[in-house]
Amino acid sequence: WSVGMRRKVCDHDESESGSSAPDVCFLDFIAATLFLVALVMETVADNQQYTFQAKKYAWRSTNNNGGNKLHEDDKMINDTIRQYSDGFCQSRLFGIVRKPNYAAEQLLWFSYYLFSVAASGDYFNWSGGGFVLLAILFQGSGWLTEKISISKYPKYRDYQKRVPLYVPRMINLWFLLSSKGCGFDNKNE
Repeated sequence: WSVGMRRKVCDHDESESGSSAPDVCFLDFIAATLFLVALVMETVADNQQYTFQAKKYAWRSTNNNGGNKLHEDDKMINDTIRQYSDGFCQSRLFGIVRKPNYAAEQLLWFSYYLFSVAASGDYFNWSGGGFVLLAILFQGSGWLTEKISISKYPKYRDYQKRVPLYVPRMINLWFLLSSKGCGFDNKNE
């Protein structure tokens, strides 16, 4: 059964090199690229969330002194004030997917799986089980954090309608790549 499920991903020719160590193949480069993209994405998302929360609490401490007034001529300031009053980050990576940290972490684990496929030549290997179980874990924890956010922030349901959970919509990526933002007011409809 295992032989029937085996797929040759990289050409591992032991007779030429004299060792059983597999050569680096194209799938290794794909896995490494995905890993680096996911690592950068998770780091950026963590920093964006930290900065947002720090600024939100600083804004809230001055909110009693009229710090929540909207500025008719400055859309960026208005969007930021709305986000602070809503209580959760809705711009940059968080304007593309609601949980960029979770999405990046799942992509990291998928890249580990791709490395194992490249090394073993088997699409069905032990590493695939780890990736699947971790993806299931993130689905559960994503569901839990969504439930908490809905109960904590009244406007979170509107955000859920505008922004997908883990996989971005193409329009969100277009706005990001075209430097149009992907901010708070992007309705994506």
